Amino acid sequence: MMIPLFESIVNGWWQGIVLTLIVWLALRDARRISAATKVAVWQTTLLIVILLPAIQRIPLSIAAFEDAAPASVPPASLAPAAPIPNQPAAPRTMVELREEAWAPIVALCVLVAAVQLLRLAFGYLAVRRLKRKSTSLDVPLPASIGRPVALLASDRIAMPMAVGYREPAIILPRAMTLQLTDGDTRHILLHESAHLLRRDDWMALSERLVRAVFFWQPAVHWICRQIEREREIACDDWVVAQSGEAKPYAEALAHLAALGSQGYVPMLATGAGRPKQIFERLEKLLDRTRNRVPQVSGTMVLAVALALLFLVSQGAAFSRLLGFERYSSSWVEHDNDHRRALKLRGEMRLTANDRDVETISPGGKLLIERRDGWRARTVELEADENGKIVRRYFVDGIARPWGVDAQRYLATSLQSWSREQGWKIPERTAGLLQEHGVSGSIEEIRTIRSSGTRREYLEELINQAQMSDAQMRGTLRAARDLGSDEDKRRFLERVGARYAERGMDLDAMDLVDSIQSHEDRHRLLERALDRPLSGVRMARFARSVRLLHSDAMKAELLARAAAENPGPMPAAFDEAVASIHSEKERERLRLTPAHP
Repeated sequence: MMIPLFESIVNGWWQGIVLTLIVWLALRDARRISAATKVAVWQTTLLIVILLPAIQRIPLSIAAFEDAAPASVPPASLAPAAPIPNQPAAPRTMVELREEAWAPIVALCVLVAAVQLLRLAFGYLAVRRLKRKSTSLDVPLPASIGRPVALLASDRIAMPMAVGYREPAIILPRAMTLQLTDGDTRHILLHESAHLLRRDDWMALSERLVRAVFFWQPAVHWICRQIEREREIACDDWVVAQSGEAKPYAEALAHLAALGSQGYVPMLATGAGRPKQIFERLEKLLDRTRNRVPQVSGTMVLAVALALLFLVSQGAAFSRLLGFERYSSSWVEHDNDHRRALKLRGEMRLTANDRDVETISPGGKLLIERRDGWRARTVELEADENGKIVRRYFVDGIARPWGVDAQRYLATSLQSWSREQGWKIPERTAGLLQEHGVSGSIEEIRTIRSSGTRREYLEELINQAQMSDAQMRGTLRAARDLGSDEDKRRFLERVGARYAERGMDLDAMDLVDSIQSHEDRHRLLERALDRPLSGVRMARFARSVRLLHSDAMKAELLARAAAENPGPMPAAFDEAVASIHSEKERERLRLTPAHP
């Protein structure tokens, strides 16, 4: 399972680059979006990029871009389809791994990731050593951070910085503490406090871990650099919001840049940055047209996340690159990790056995996809302007030659689809009877997922087959498994007379009781009154009536049953009457011949 997962991850790298480019273009000149919001947007983008292979496995159906009316499919020709020569599959992925290359590539990537993680471990130890060798400063922090923070001085660093994690600290260069004014020191401490208040130490650690594991993805490194850049600007905005003016803080940053140098900076530290970065931030700080709000816009982040997820759903390996394909009909079903989809644009004609496609209208396309967990198989049949069909086959996003496996997958999918859609039910039912017999046909029909199609097959089977009583009862048991009350009702309305002819109307009443809809059950009980009821049949009818919730329905059916079937009533009839709570309806029943 690791190899398909690895292939899926590698083949998604170009989509991550495209998504990153889209976000960068959207945020590049967006002055109305604050730096804090941009940080959150980039972090959301980073999460989507690294989870891209998993997100693409989620069943997403964009119905708004599909025509509501189903495509018309002409009846299949009785002539067999001509043999289809193998056609080379058009490559759809930018990275394709051969089986013999999997093991060394996986081993190399694991080795590089391990080295990167080891560097992070040494970086963490360097941060702890730096804090341990620094000395405390007796200077109060200018803002409350919400967790204990140590203020330290060190001779080993050239610029102020904030370091975490469970024991966070702000470290200032010892020489710089003697050269900065009190106002400058306060502003610098505010900036470093903002990092710890925003939990940037933990976020930076998470981003470093992502960069170590996804070292092969250039989009990840680009996003992380954008986060670092916007994070510093967001902290600058927070300082201005606390101090009330931008100019004094800008002067403090300029003084800091003049004093600073390119000294030692731990890998996992966050802080004021290098002098070159400070001059870039000064330009942003003094820009009055920019949004300086230090809070994150949750609405904006949510909108970006939904937009990116939508693009991912449309940029799967088997559809056009971040575009839309228009289909005239679509059939999708999914269950946990399993998903099947068949989409059609235009018209197509199947062969007589429904195992292949004979023709597709010019410009039309058939797409069949099946996903089982991380495994995926897809067939694409596309007709050019002359109606010539080009066949493509993909396994886990990798183009494969059109061969026996592709033909078998296409045949199985088409037969399953045509069966679920209810095509040629009389012919298919006759074939089932010939191949499996009555009992085997019932079991085959029970495997059909569509409740409506299953009902139509059962009705056709009852009309075609010569059944024993046991087999007739088997059809009733299959009908009880129908997923729709309407399908159960329509089934009994259409073939219920067959059970009555065989003296099995009592067995059919069990199917009536399985219906949850009281309206549908009431309609069937009304139909039961079209035949005489006496003795056991009347008792069984009364027990079904008793299950209704409506007193009016109960009284109506019982009154009609008593009027149309005069004579002594069984005890079940009296129990059904006693279940009526409405005095008005019970009084109505006392006037019937059964209750003078």
